[in-house]
Amino acid sequence: MLQYLSERGKKWVRTLPPLVKAHFDNFYNMYDKKTNPNGLINMGTAESHLVNKEVCDLLKVVGNRMELTGLNIHYNKFEGSEEFRDAIAKYWQKVIFGEDSEVVITKNNVATCAGCTVALESLATLLAEPGDVFLIPAPYYSGFIDDINERAGVEAVGVPCGVDLARELFEEAWEEQTKLGKRVRAVLFASPNNPIGTVYKPEAVKNVIDFAMAHNLDIISDEIYAQTVFDPDAKYVSTLKLVPAEYRHRVHVTSSFAKDFVLSGFRTGICISFNPAIIQGMGSITYYSSVSSHTQGLLTEMLKAPELPEIMQLSRDRLRTAYHIIEKGLNDIGIKTMKAEAGIFIFADFSPYMDKLEFEAEHTLWEKIYNDLMINVSPGQLFGADRPGMFRLCYAFEEETVKEACRRLATLKK
Repeated sequence: MLQYLSERGKKWVRTLPPLVKAHFDNFYNMYDKKTNPNGLINMGTAESHLVNKEVCDLLKVVGNRMELTGLNIHYNKFEGSEEFRDAIAKYWQKVIFGEDSEVVITKNNVATCAGCTVALESLATLLAEPGDVFLIPAPYYSGFIDDINERAGVEAVGVPCGVDLARELFEEAWEEQTKLGKRVRAVLFASPNNPIGTVYKPEAVKNVIDFAMAHNLDIISDEIYAQTVFDPDAKYVSTLKLVPAEYRHRVHVTSSFAKDFVLSGFRTGICISFNPAIIQGMGSITYYSSVSSHTQGLLTEMLKAPELPEIMQLSRDRLRTAYHIIEKGLNDIGIKTMKAEAGIFIFADFSPYMDKLEFEAEHTLWEKIYNDLMINVSPGQLFGADRPGMFRLCYAFEEETVKEACRRLATLKK
C-alpha cells in the first residue's frame, strides 16, 4: 500500500540496517549455555549485561522508596522534572565533574529526552541548518551519522585524526569543506572513544577545543561511556572541565542511562549545556520525545540510592575481566586488537581472514561470522575505519558467554 504514502513517508518504509536487522531477527534466539547453546551471541549491539541482576534488584528497592504521586502519572516539564534534573546535576557534579571543580552544574544546565539519539538530533537541529557540517574524529560511533542527518539534515564528515585528535587534520578538513562551500558548524566526538575504547588524554581534547575556538565552532562531547573506565591507569576528564570558562557555553555534553547504568531500554538521554538557549530549545523539541514521568521518578531515586556506587564499581570490575578474556581470545588466534581503557567493546583486525583487503571482503567476512558462527559483530567501515578488516565486538556479557564467543571465533577459517 506504498502508493498511499507521501514521498517523505515512503523513505521510511524500508528494511532495517543489516546490523539492526541481525539483532532483531534473532531477538528470541539469543545464546544461553543451558537453554540455547547454539543461539546468537550479539556482539554487534553496544549493551552491557554484566550487572543486569544487580540493577534490577536496585530498581525494585528504589521503586518501593519512590513516593508515587500525581507528579509521576501526569505531564511534567518536557525537558524533565525539576527533581529529576536536580538529581542528575548533583550526581554528575559528584561523579564526573568533581565537587571541588570550577565546573558547577545545576538543574538549569540539564535537559532530558527519550535517549541520547534525541539529544544529538536536537543539538544538530539547534546548532546547524540542513546541509551544514559536523566534523567527527574517525573512527567514530556509526550512529552519529543518522543521529544528526536523518531528520536534522546535518552532514557528518569524518576526520582520520587518530586518538591524538591532531589539530592539523581538523584544519585540513575545515579547509576542504570551506572550499566546497560548506559551513562547518561543530565538532562532534565520543569521549571515551567508540569504537576503540580509548580514554582521550587531556592534551588531545585540548586540540579539539583550540581548533573549535579558532573557528568559532561548537563542540558536542558525547560522554555516554564516562563511567565505564575500567583501566586503573586511565584518567578520564570531561571536555567541560578542559574548556576555558569563557567558551564553556559552546560545549555541550550528551549522555544517557543506556550504557553506564545498563538501562538502554529506559530510553533516557541527557544534555548538559551552559547555553540557556540550548536548554530552552531542548524543552521545546522534547515535546515530541520526553521521558515518561514514572521513569523520571524511578531514576531520581536510583541516582540518590546509596547502593548505586557499589554497583557501578562492580560493573567496571566485570568489564575489565570480560575485556581481558576477549582480548586474549582474539590474540590467541592471531587477531590483533587495539587497546581499550573504557567502553564495552574492542576494535580488532580480522584482515588475516579476508582474501582481499577491500571493504567488500570485510562485508563478506561479517556475513560468514554471522551465518556460520552465529555471532553478530560490527564491520569497521560503518565506523569510518581507515582500512578494511577492522571489526567492533561488544563483550559486556557474563564470562561464559565471552568464552563461548572466543571458542566459536577460533573455528574461523582463513
